[in-house]
Amino acid sequence: MPFVEIDTNQYLYYEEYGQGIPIIFIHPPGMGNKVFYYQYDLSKHMRVIFPDLSGHGQSPKAAQTVSIPFYANEILRFMDALHLNKAIICGYSAGCLIAQELAIYHSDRIELLIFSGAYPIVRDMPGQLLHKIGLYMVREHLNILITSIARSHTRDKTLRRNLVNYMKKADQESWYQYYNHSLQYNCLDKLHRLTVPLLFMYGGKKDWTIRYMKEYKNKCKHAEFFIFTQQGHQLPTKKGIQFNELITGFVLNKSSL
Repeated sequence: MPFVEIDTNQYLYYEEYGQGIPIIFIHPPGMGNKVFYYQYDLSKHMRVIFPDLSGHGQSPKAAQTVSIPFYANEILRFMDALHLNKAIICGYSAGCLIAQELAIYHSDRIELLIFSGAYPIVRDMPGQLLHKIGLYMVREHLNILITSIARSHTRDKTLRRNLVNYMKKADQESWYQYYNHSLQYNCLDKLHRLTVPLLFMYGGKKDWTIRYMKEYKNKCKHAEFFIFTQQGHQLPTKKGIQFNELITGFVLNKSSL
């Protein structure tokens, strides 16, 4: 799969499958595009695109400190490099922050938004603790963190091993800063600017992000919501088939591309 130059001497690695409606998937800190392994099957219905953000997977480290706005701009330049005037954006966990930042300031480039485990701010104690533990573990016990994340996402030993190997490629500082800026990010007062059709997916069991669903319901009246009642936060890997079915139905029903 190719690298694409998004700026002078700045490249992103990405994988792409299928044809038709383009949908870009944005991963959370450390994981790279392999967390969307089960979403490759969506290529039967649309053009699925899986970039590694700078400092993740096979993409080189950025020349500057990364942040949520930095990564949102990176996705914008990535779209330009692929000659995409518009695309559907699907974010998972902290990847939703990048998708929100992009949609708030560049809504003309977004066809639809799909969120799995979205949050506009981290103001709850479980979420803050999770991020702070992540920050500590990236600095002090990275291999333990990698193993823990892989185990929490799948019981499939082959996929778990692939996730571990891919996370080991991530730049430690980029991982840390992505966590750090996710903890500090706040777009709560800008949710009314999410004007494109939205699909929110949450786990109903031990998913710390579900507490923010009411914020979106209050501000995004045109959004659709789905809760996986017996599942936690890791929907792309734990509920891949149902996750993909929801995306397919939403895209085919709402997209004009």
